[in-house]
Amino acid sequence: MPQIIAIEFNNKLSSNTFRILLDHLPVEKQAKIRSFRRYEDALRTLFGELLVRTSVMEMYQIPNNCIQFNSNCYGKPFLVHPEPFHFNISHSGHWVVLAIDSNPIGIDIEKIQPFDLSTAECFFSKNEYADLIRKPSIEQLSYFYDLWTLKESYIKYIGKGLSQDLNSFSIQCDNGVFKLTSQEEAPCVFFTQYDIDPDYKLSLCSLSQNSPSIVLIKSCDELIKQFSAKI
Repeated sequence: MPQIIAIEFNNKLSSNTFRILLDHLPVEKQAKIRSFRRYEDALRTLFGELLVRTSVMEMYQIPNNCIQFNSNCYGKPFLVHPEPFHFNISHSGHWVVLAIDSNPIGIDIEKIQPFDLSTAECFFSKNEYADLIRKPSIEQLSYFYDLWTLKESYIKYIGKGLSQDLNSFSIQCDNGVFKLTSQEEAPCVFFTQYDIDPDYKLSLCSLSQNSPSIVLIKSCDELIKQFSAKI
């Protein structure tokens, strides 16, 4: 069964703690995190890395310095390990989320903000756009982010990222259940949504019908303690 872990962080991490944690990451990851202009972006990437590394260390009893990641031709990372371990990270605002499974998986979280219908018309399929504009205006904002996070979770599941056009497939709601539809034969995937914050939308795409019923939410201090205890 998939697992979902979330961190709600703030900007109060001391510069000394930030440096210590960063020192335990591979040099290429350190360089990426240091390259961000905005401190919040650096923190999101740092905590995403800590989430997945702590999970790997706990599941497989692998030392942090022995964890190896690689990436597919589209840039989606995967763990170099004999056992199947698939993961996906997403972050938005003050949330960082991690999805783990033995099969490919995709997750997306987005902060709900005003949007322009032209964005939906550009990135959604014709059927999705028609479904959206049929909604009462008061429901359109929520439904836009339903579709956006569901579609992002799917392209992250298939591991193609932005190389897969968002309007090349459709997701539609059938009796309260979101399903994937397209002109080609659609793979059998399942979508689940979670309410962890009223200002955010969180969607999961996986092969499992038995998605977790809850998201495990950890504090920053808890994650740092867990990671530090394993290194």
